[in-house]
Amino acid sequence: VADTLKGLVVLYMKQGKNKEAEPLCKRALDIQEKVLGKDHPDVGKQLSDLAVLCYNQGKYEEGEHYYRRALKIYECRLSPDDPRMATTKHNLASCFFKQDKKKEAEILYKEILTSAHEKEFGLVNEEVSKVCVVDEISVCVSPRLLSFKLSVC
Repeated sequence: VADTLKGLVVLYMKQGKNKEAEPLCKRALDIQEKVLGKDHPDVGKQLSDLAVLCYNQGKYEEGEHYYRRALKIYECRLSPDDPRMATTKHNLASCFFKQDKKKEAEILYKEILTSAHEKEFGLVNEEVSKVCVVDEISVCVSPRLLSFKLSVC
């Protein structure tokens, strides 16, 4: 039953019928929690889907609640490298941003970037971080302006 409900939810979402999809998504979540347990990764996925529905309807606070629950499950049950972790953090940060919770959004975005950097290049230390910032600035501004900015720092 939950899988059929999830199929309908996806169909409604693709048609932009988020309001109609929401109660079906909640019902599928209830079923999954009873069958799989409240801390199963599939329940986390259902929570994320519900959060997307809320976000798309401008219900950012409610979306935040569901993303937080999903993230809590993922942090307990998945590897930190699992893509669902980064996706959920990114989506939660978007909810924060929409609610003008800029600091909370910034923290999550930095976590995502740091994790991606460490996965690709190794640990980030303060000196490497400074070099990366200077390098990024040099791509964005002219050399003359860059030398001025660096001399001011």
